[in-house]
Amino acid sequence: MKKILFIFLFTINSLSAEEVLPLNFTDINKLLMDDNLTYKLLEDCVSINSAVTELIKKDHPKLANEFYDSANYLYPFGILTLKKIKGLSKKDAEKEFYIRVVGRTNDYIEFMKKNGKKNKSYFKGTFLGTDLNYCNEIRAAIKISVSELSN
Repeated sequence: MKKILFIFLFTINSLSAEEVLPLNFTDINKLLMDDNLTYKLLEDCVSINSAVTELIKKDHPKLANEFYDSANYLYPFGILTLKKIKGLSKKDAEKEFYIRVVGRTNDYIEFMKKNGKKNKSYFKGTFLGTDLNYCNEIRAAIKISVSELSN
């Protein structure tokens, strides 16, 4: 099901492209207290990981799988946060999050393609590497929190 969801992620076009900007680096405690900030960060982290996956999967399938795993790990947390913020049903939150992620993923893909033409690299001269590291830190923090709750 995840692979089907991921494939469809790239088949829908965004209705309106948003500008790709650096993520808002926030103290993890502040992040956990602001659901809107948490949601935006999760949406962007899923999207940037999905964009990298799409762009490198042909030439670097193993590495692309790591980005895919990151996106899929964070994905349900984005849905849960959106559900909480807007008071949506799970189904409606899933649909809205999916549509938003597709749009943001396409924004990131276009941004990276333009940068690739300019700098011969998707990342060189951009903030994307730093943003991906930040997303990995968020993923690690979530994993630790989930494991502590399980114990």
